[in-house]
Amino acid sequence: MSERYVDTRRFLAPAETLTGKVQRVGMVILAVIMLSAICAPLLTSYAPRDSVCRPFATPTAAHLLGCNDAGQDLFSQLLYGARISLAVGLSVAVLSTLLATIIAVVAGFNGGLIDRLIMRLVDIILCLPFMPLVIVLGVFFGASIRTQVLVIAFVMWAPSVRELRAQILQIRSSAFVEASLAMGASGYFVGIRHLVPELAPLIVPQFVRIAHNAILVETSLSFLGLGDPLQNSWGSILFHANARTAFLTGAWVYWVMPPGLAVSLTVLSLALIGFGYDASLAPRIRRRLARPIERPAGAAPRPGAVLSVQKLHVSWDSEFGRHEVVHGVDLDLRRGELLGLVGESGSGKTTLSMAILRLLRPSASVTRGAIWLNGEDLLRASDATMRRLRGRRIALIPQSAMNALNPVLTIGAQLGEALDQGGRRPPEAREAAIVENLLSVGLEARHALSFPHELSGGMRQRAVIAIALCNRPEVVIADEPTTGLDVLVQEDIMALLLDLRRRLDLSILFVTHNLPLIARHADRLAVMCGGTIVEEGAPDALRRAPRHTHTRALFESLPALVGDRRWQAHADTSGPAEAPLIELRNVSKTFRRRSLGAADAGEHQALNDVSLTLAPGEKLGLVGGSGAGKSTIARLCMGVLPPDEGTVFCQGKDIASLGMRRRQIMSEAIHLVFQDPYQSLRNGMSVRDIVAEPLRIRGERDPAVIHAKVRAALAAAKLPHDGAFISRLPIALSGGQRQRVAFARAVVVRPKLIIADEPTSMLDQSVRMEIMDLMESLARENATAFLLITHDIALARHFCDRLAVLRQGRIVEEGLADTIVQTPQNAYTRALIAAA
Repeated sequence: MSERYVDTRRFLAPAETLTGKVQRVGMVILAVIMLSAICAPLLTSYAPRDSVCRPFATPTAAHLLGCNDAGQDLFSQLLYGARISLAVGLSVAVLSTLLATIIAVVAGFNGGLIDRLIMRLVDIILCLPFMPLVIVLGVFFGASIRTQVLVIAFVMWAPSVRELRAQILQIRSSAFVEASLAMGASGYFVGIRHLVPELAPLIVPQFVRIAHNAILVETSLSFLGLGDPLQNSWGSILFHANARTAFLTGAWVYWVMPPGLAVSLTVLSLALIGFGYDASLAPRIRRRLARPIERPAGAAPRPGAVLSVQKLHVSWDSEFGRHEVVHGVDLDLRRGELLGLVGESGSGKTTLSMAILRLLRPSASVTRGAIWLNGEDLLRASDATMRRLRGRRIALIPQSAMNALNPVLTIGAQLGEALDQGGRRPPEAREAAIVENLLSVGLEARHALSFPHELSGGMRQRAVIAIALCNRPEVVIADEPTTGLDVLVQEDIMALLLDLRRRLDLSILFVTHNLPLIARHADRLAVMCGGTIVEEGAPDALRRAPRHTHTRALFESLPALVGDRRWQAHADTSGPAEAPLIELRNVSKTFRRRSLGAADAGEHQALNDVSLTLAPGEKLGLVGGSGAGKSTIARLCMGVLPPDEGTVFCQGKDIASLGMRRRQIMSEAIHLVFQDPYQSLRNGMSVRDIVAEPLRIRGERDPAVIHAKVRAALAAAKLPHDGAFISRLPIALSGGQRQRVAFARAVVVRPKLIIADEPTSMLDQSVRMEIMDLMESLARENATAFLLITHDIALARHFCDRLAVLRQGRIVEEGLADTIVQTPQNAYTRALIAAA
């Protein structure tokens, strides 16, 4: 049996890569230096303090580096000195790095008062003069190796805490950390399992820096006579060379240079090892020299096409070789047309878009093809020409407006920067243009003074559109502009783009995996699969008679609001009602926004007098737009959040009465599957460790038991469970496989309820149905109850027994799924159905 029970993560970069070779060079250099120090008695016949030759003797076969002014062999002193210098440097590095890591994790993870106290202590230490403090402490405690290590370590941990804490704050907010906490993990478990491993690429450079500085400080202390007078070190060799005027004679070549080179080589070796270790966790991409682009035969602008892509090939370079991701794409965008580019993740949609704009990452390159913009060859245009074209004649509406906007600049400032690219204006005209562009996308003049975080998701997307279109381009590439928005906001954004297309005569290439949305509005669809366009045509024609199997699969996966359900209801509503698994009784929850200037800078009522029940084995859909309170209900059910008013019951018990062990007890009955499978799984963990995490949180330590349960969970999630698959990292999995792993992690402890928080919104249409099929099989085979949180009411209608429609923190309608969809009573429900 070839399956392994050990973690297969690499701590070394692959030997066949350049990074791996560099890392191994560093290891060889350090090993040679350390072995030379350890084997000093075997490599030299002289003790470092014995007088064995005449003073200032030049190098000979017997004395490879000659002798100093006291007749002591310099080669012997170099070897024995390595012991002291390496011992001090590495001991200080280990001690300081360990101390800094522990303090940074405690401060960053806990936050609040603990974080403030620790950081004020760090500030005090950083304000103290470094070398004078070391000297004073060295004199006070006396000269010895132990004193040197403790004194240097005492003053070197503080700078690393500041850098490591900053990274911890970012990691602490990651979805995989939130997932671990939701599974009942303690702070200690999260620190060991997630924070420290994620911090490793930053810890290694800190270790290298501290070791380097420690050796230099040890040298300085030895210069001042604060080293151990009975021990030799590289620093003491340099001190004696300087004190005995070696620089005034030719002896400096073999007296001063060897220890200086030894220090440099030691630091270099540590740096190379750290470089390779970093790459073993996150392989680097090599940037190669630009290659000439092969032009296909007969390439020329096509009549009627404002944008024409012809025989385009794009390759990505990595340290593992070259991989072509776009294969001979032909695509034309006509004037005034809305062309939808659809396909699964990884099909090459975004790569194609960035290639058109000449904004590919350095590791990617166009190897063959032609791109024409109104007769101008973009692939042959200079960088200066492309900078003039972008934003003026061809613009990009990027994915994820929050990431695209600068968080520290107002919307007006960012819009003004974009306007300046089209030519400088007088201040009054510039302000008027900013207001005009904001009004054109449905925002108000006051929003010019707003920061991105002060706007809703739909408003941020409108701001991004205003920035992209402010210089009136001819062609717009919209890259997933509606991802992450609820269906009503998606329709608003699409209506805005259609209106702007009419008013500004825009040609739009709309890149998306939201097939229902684009199929309702596009003039044509281009279906991309495996890096090539497999089919083009009008949406209705492609739906009626698809020629390619991938196109057929995409349209067949669309859930409908009418007709037979894809999955049948499970709950039996005819018999006596079972005791609720989860019950929310008159629950309200308010979040308070705090600022530096006021104790209470505003409130947001997420839930208002919500009552909800979920029976064992039932599938309940919680439907509503962004900000309706759906995720707040999920966290209340998990026991992660307490209600301000009302009561949350789990299996008849008030969650608040469970005390300090509330989260752990709740996580045994309920598991939360997060929206984004790319963020909720840590890339540094193998599939086996990800699925096994809930077991380890609950104290399971037997490797055989863990292995058996992981295999069973993967089988339940319809995933391979052989040794090769369970050793994979998430980066080697598709989006659908990642979400299946997330469900395997949920079922490994057999919870009574799985809360699926938008589990398909980040996935392609065909993959969505695979995940929903999986959820259905888990519900049927394991009698697992589901709380499906979604803004897709059509999908919820097919899967759920009952629906609850949530708007602005209130349940506006609740009932059987088919009844809600067929005869909606509330206007908001009807709007959701119309947008589906």
